[in-house]
Amino acid sequence: MSSAEPKTPAGFPSEAEADARLTADRFDIIALIAKADRRREAGDRRAANAYYSAAIRTAAARPSSDPAVATEIARAHVAVTWLADLFRQTLIDGMRAAGFTREQQHPRFRKSLDMMFGDVPRPAEYRQFPQKPMAHYYPDMAHVEFADTKPWDWVAQLEAVFPDMQREALSLLAQHDGFQPYMKMANARPQQDHHGLLENADWSTLHLWQNGAAVDEHIARCPNIYRAVMDHVPLCHIGPRAPSVMLSLLRPGAKIPPHSGMLNSRFICHLPLVVPPDCGFRVGGSTIEWQEGKVIAFDDSVEHEAWNNSAYDRLVLIFDIWRPELSQSERDQITAMFDIVDNYR
Repeated sequence: MSSAEPKTPAGFPSEAEADARLTADRFDIIALIAKADRRREAGDRRAANAYYSAAIRTAAARPSSDPAVATEIARAHVAVTWLADLFRQTLIDGMRAAGFTREQQHPRFRKSLDMMFGDVPRPAEYRQFPQKPMAHYYPDMAHVEFADTKPWDWVAQLEAVFPDMQREALSLLAQHDGFQPYMKMANARPQQDHHGLLENADWSTLHLWQNGAAVDEHIARCPNIYRAVMDHVPLCHIGPRAPSVMLSLLRPGAKIPPHSGMLNSRFICHLPLVVPPDCGFRVGGSTIEWQEGKVIAFDDSVEHEAWNNSAYDRLVLIFDIWRPELSQSERDQITAMFDIVDNYR
């Protein structure tokens, strides 16, 4: 482990100055590193790592001939290494405290940590659309685009109460109140525009469960939808990360560009509530049209996209479940890991 925390050069921009410069130019490398330095000094190491890493990526994509920039990028690399060592030890210690020493970890989970730490590479996938989770790769998961939902008893139970759910959905669409852009501006991390969707109401959501808790004011507007999910669905609970139970609104003519999700240890499920013609959904090499009242499940770590080519709103209920092949022990270990990660500062 690195012996000493990196130091910020004298006279480097303050956090307020870095924020102002990033507002003017989000690719300002010195401002990204200054923001990282100030977050590190404040004890927010996760944010610091995000900003150092953003600076390194930006420098690789937009090379600068300025020697001062080269010096600071070299320092950013040192800082990222120091932070990685610190995070690794924090995670090892935390898993041990949670009762999961390396010897007690499930082999697949242990392998996932080795990949996270960079000790072993992810296995090569010789396919056009591999699993590419952005947060945590769980090894030896069968490649799935759309999952077979027929063996799951809860699917029929949920679909049986669809008419009541759809009535609430139509009422919500008549008002449009409470829906917020899915991609929200946030200063806590480096910001990307994601194909013009940042603060764009074309793709909006109404959360019923978010950040580990129920959203009571939204549930009051669609209690049947919320109760149906809670009564029938084996949701994936991972602290504030999951589940997300939300209504996803895609406006007429809108598209959600190709992207990949955070985890491959879960499936994302859709229950289409209001779907006009000319709406579609692709996961990997498979494309479907949603059918109102029919649940689909898919691995969102595989590239996917959606579109609404109609003149009407599309509304889909979204929630997440564990992949069924994961044992309870594996689920407990993944949950414990993310509890450590989410409390790491």
